[in-house]
Amino acid sequence: MAEETCQSCHSEQVQDWQSSHHYHAMNPATPEFVLGAFDGQKVDYQGASLTLSQDNGTFFITTKHPEQGIKKQTIKYTFGYEPLQQYMVADERGGYAFIPLAWDSRTKAQGGQRWFVLHPDQMPNDEFHHTQMGQNWNHMCADCHSTDFEKNYDLDKKQFASRYSQVNVSCGACHGDSNQHLAWAKGDKEIKNKGFANNIGTQVALFTQQSDGTMQAVGEQTYSEQLQVCATCHSRRAQLAPRDDSKDFLDLFRPSLVTPELYHVDGQIFDEDYVWGSFLQSKMFAAGVTCSNCHNPHSGKLKLEGNQTCTQCHSAEQFDSKQHHGHSPGIAGSQCVDCHMPETTYMQVDPRRDHSLRVPRPDLTIKTQAPNACNTCHEDKTPQWAVSAIKSWHPDSTRMGSEHFSLAFHAADQGLPNASQLLTRIAQNSQYTDIIRASALARMRNFPDQNTLVAISRAVRDEEPLKRLGAISAAQGFTPAQRYRLLQPLLSDPRLAIRTEAARSLAGLLSVPFPDNLKGKEREQLEKALEEYRQTERFNAERSSSHTNLGNLALELGKPDEAKAHYEQGIEIEPIYIPAYVNLADLHRRLGNEQQAQKVLKQALEIDANNADVHYALAMSWVRQKDRKKAKDHLKIAAKYGSVNHIYTYGLLLNEMGERQQAMTQLEKAFALNPNNPDLCYTLVQLHISAQNYKEALRFASKLQQLVPNDPQIQALVQKLTMMQSVSGN
Repeated sequence: MAEETCQSCHSEQVQDWQSSHHYHAMNPATPEFVLGAFDGQKVDYQGASLTLSQDNGTFFITTKHPEQGIKKQTIKYTFGYEPLQQYMVADERGGYAFIPLAWDSRTKAQGGQRWFVLHPDQMPNDEFHHTQMGQNWNHMCADCHSTDFEKNYDLDKKQFASRYSQVNVSCGACHGDSNQHLAWAKGDKEIKNKGFANNIGTQVALFTQQSDGTMQAVGEQTYSEQLQVCATCHSRRAQLAPRDDSKDFLDLFRPSLVTPELYHVDGQIFDEDYVWGSFLQSKMFAAGVTCSNCHNPHSGKLKLEGNQTCTQCHSAEQFDSKQHHGHSPGIAGSQCVDCHMPETTYMQVDPRRDHSLRVPRPDLTIKTQAPNACNTCHEDKTPQWAVSAIKSWHPDSTRMGSEHFSLAFHAADQGLPNASQLLTRIAQNSQYTDIIRASALARMRNFPDQNTLVAISRAVRDEEPLKRLGAISAAQGFTPAQRYRLLQPLLSDPRLAIRTEAARSLAGLLSVPFPDNLKGKEREQLEKALEEYRQTERFNAERSSSHTNLGNLALELGKPDEAKAHYEQGIEIEPIYIPAYVNLADLHRRLGNEQQAQKVLKQALEIDANNADVHYALAMSWVRQKDRKKAKDHLKIAAKYGSVNHIYTYGLLLNEMGERQQAMTQLEKAFALNPNNPDLCYTLVQLHISAQNYKEALRFASKLQQLVPNDPQIQALVQKLTMMQSVSGN
């Protein structure tokens, strides 16, 4: 839908759109759109000198490297415009890549009007280095920043032939194809919904606050697909298939839940989460509020300034007052968003607000270390101070200390013994939003017990698709046969994201020997859904991760040659993707070729010399060859750069080699990082017993008893150590 066509009837909307971030999402690199100072400035970058210049309206970046020589590239497109603007050049894949510099378009008073290195810590072997696929427009950005984008990646040629209908986010990106709408506008009144594929109006015009504090919709709520349409870009998600206006969000994308990698334990944004996952946690969403209740959908700007955005529904007398927020008007803390939508800065200069619209809970900071809006501003104060301040303003409030899902999520992340019970309560409690209940289910994967079994059984039958998606993750801790009994109904789920996730989870059943293998229609159903899974991975064939996933699947299905081909193709496409090397090496190990496994891992170290997973895999290879000294050398590096598990394994090896004191140091380091690991506690108990340090052995045994309560053997161990410590005094 070209803007010229829309202009004739919708001039105000087009004018609003031309001032929006959507309009500036991507544009040709012409003087009209380029904001950066291409005036001959030079910027040092990783041993090279970058010069930004222009000639008769064409913009260039020239890289001068002492070893690689001089390379001059033409800037083809701008990307965004405030608070920063990025620039794109053609790459060798037939697509576009970003230069390593961005222009800070803020005012000088704000610290802007300067060039800066966007990812200063990213080295050439990092995904987001400007030479890698993490900075490739065709894969990472185009689907949301242009209209009707078609990726068109040719795997054989390793080339893109991408195209779009509009360079930026135009009318059709949200409204869909205009042909039916134009026919409706010309008088064909038999056409439904004004000819648009999606109904993206607001669900209700306004809400008002009642005398009891509750919110009441003004007028009847209507069905709207607005959030689903917005979510296709404003969510953290993986794309599974080409866009299709007629399909459900979960037929095209697999959204991320509230996971530790992306969100703080209480659901606040941590990584770049793009609003949708936050907003789904909010009371606003639960009440039927949509994006356009607050934002002008064409300009993207707020409909009203400041607190008026909130007081269009909430009582200004009650909430826009010092009595409520405790701050004088006009200073930080007096705006609703200061407390209820705190900012997190991404890309160095781009602050984005959390859209979960939560009440600040400094009491949860004390318990879970989750941030809170009060101490984000008052950095010199403690959470206890913030709790006292809020209680002084609202002495009758019961909010502080009330139940919150973050306590269950924190218990799960810490591996506490009561986590399963707590998560089950969240997953099955309708007072929580669906995304939080789904995320509770996802965290249950590490607790395959009766509580989890019941929660999965109920979630699989739930109408809310996010909970069904969470149930698939929860089932991973059970045996394949148990998983099949739980998840089999999802193989025919109407949403592609759910069908394919369920199929991948159950794929191993296709290689189970007779007579326990799947047969007949059950087998056909799984194979059909699994082929759909393969198609979703092929859709992203430009990424090594997709080929690695297909290799893992082939290996699980007993097809090692096919798996090897996938891993090798993944390495060819993205040589920096280390999991492809690790998995290929493990395949060689399974086939009994230890030398080839080591060769692959050494190739990986040429890409990333300090990669913990590669050093760990090499260490295990030397262990299998009974060369503990070489294994120790690699485990030492893995422990330095890796996870608690790497440190734990290093400690175990040191102990086996008789280096008891060094082993103790490593194991206690691991314990400090993860004090809720029963195996680690038990190992430390045994080491301290062997050193006749019964006091320390008792300390770790007591911790073990907390982690594994009601275990008679552990109880007996604690009693024995109590007596031994009392007798020996050690």
